[in-house]
Amino acid sequence: MLKFAHAIAVALSAVVTLSPVSEPFAADYPTGRVTLVVPLPPGGSTDFVARLLAQHLSTVWKQSVIVDNKPGGNAMLGPTFVAKSAPDGYTLLIGPPTIATAPATMKVLPIDPLKDLSPISQLVEMPNVITINSALPFKTLRELIDYAKANPGKLNSGTFAMGSLLTSSRFNAAAGIKLPTVGYRGEALMMAATAAGEVQVGISTPVTAMENLARGQIRALAVTSDRRMAIFKDVPTTAEAGLPEFTTTAWFALLAPAGTPLELRKFISAEVAVFAKKEDVAAKLQGAGLVPKASTPEEFGAFLERETKFAVETADAVGLEKQ
Repeated sequence: MLKFAHAIAVALSAVVTLSPVSEPFAADYPTGRVTLVVPLPPGGSTDFVARLLAQHLSTVWKQSVIVDNKPGGNAMLGPTFVAKSAPDGYTLLIGPPTIATAPATMKVLPIDPLKDLSPISQLVEMPNVITINSALPFKTLRELIDYAKANPGKLNSGTFAMGSLLTSSRFNAAAGIKLPTVGYRGEALMMAATAAGEVQVGISTPVTAMENLARGQIRALAVTSDRRMAIFKDVPTTAEAGLPEFTTTAWFALLAPAGTPLELRKFISAEVAVFAKKEDVAAKLQGAGLVPKASTPEEFGAFLERETKFAVETADAVGLEKQ
């Protein structure tokens, strides 16, 4: 009887000790500044989403939420910084698809994204836009492809980060062409290079292409979705343009250092769900060709594993050499 009573006491003691671990997050977090790390320079679509989210969280949490751009290392400098930060919810990552494509495209990984980062929530998804410098004569995607086939080496393509390189490789494979690639430190820089004619072709997210399209510096040949976009209603899909084999959907997500408690990540993901449902936020995102998409940590974790596997299989299929 004494042994049984002692066992009950020990069990109750464990419950008392452990149960408060999940409680303070919702009640007390955050008590100071939260940093959203963007692994690309300012001006791109990742940065755009990060600043919208930071503004929302600052208002709701009544704490400073800042955006810290850390470009470099093929967009892996930022994720590495976050992975090595304290798992307390005060340093978070706005992750582009690079965190899923890095294992398929990099010879040496500074971190293992699946092991060293903890999923919180997806933020948005969007198709890509295939653009060219407006000085080129091509009016359709088929004209671009036909010229590239007949004139190998005459055109090149801008890329940013390793996910962009994989997308460019997939486009080459689907079109049966070989456009040499020129790498840039960020999406906005790549699109600026396309507008300036440093490179002829750029595949980017809609928000990054919009400004240069409005200026007439680039021309959109196709969107990589299965249906036309409202903001580019005159731009055909890749299927309509004669390349149904090439469709892509990019995404951004929120992640934390590995070891960040699940209850804390659930608390943050719940706020992301509120963010995604706000009418003014949805209008701003959709106006930039982005679709808000929140998820639970478990849902996004499973999604990230699938995306990583798909990237590895795709890189093998197109014969992409790791860099």
